[in-house]
Amino acid sequence: MNTTRFLLSWILSALVMFSLSYLWHGVFLNDLQRLSYPKGIFLTGCIITYLILGFLVTKIYLMNYPKSIARKPLVRGLIAGSVLGVCTYIVSLVVGVSFNYTLTLGNILFDLLWQTVEQTFGGVVVAFVYIWIYEGNPVEVIGRKMFGD
Repeated sequence: MNTTRFLLSWILSALVMFSLSYLWHGVFLNDLQRLSYPKGIFLTGCIITYLILGFLVTKIYLMNYPKSIARKPLVRGLIAGSVLGVCTYIVSLVVGVSFNYTLTLGNILFDLLWQTVEQTFGGVVVAFVYIWIYEGNPVEVIGRKMFGD
């Protein structure tokens, strides 16, 4: 059961984060049109990257948290995703992975925000999978924990 939860969380979070990235860069911004190499290579690299990110967000979610946070799975998912998003963006900024040719402070902050939001969705997916497997319907469980019985 632990392996099933982990694998399901990992794959679903990777799929959601990859989908959000593709929607953002491929549909809204048309960044994929500016690639200087084949899209197949880029998309293969993205799949591998998001599988790694899904694995990491799941591992961060499963870390030991203080009891006040450990009892709140959605908060753990938000923390796991946002921490991973900030770290991922910092690495991509240092390495120089960007679709922008000129980086302004506004671009950096906006890209940081988007990366954090994208990975936070991955953390929320992990939380929902773990809530669903442990406690039942995530929406009901979260509502009960937030607003009482």
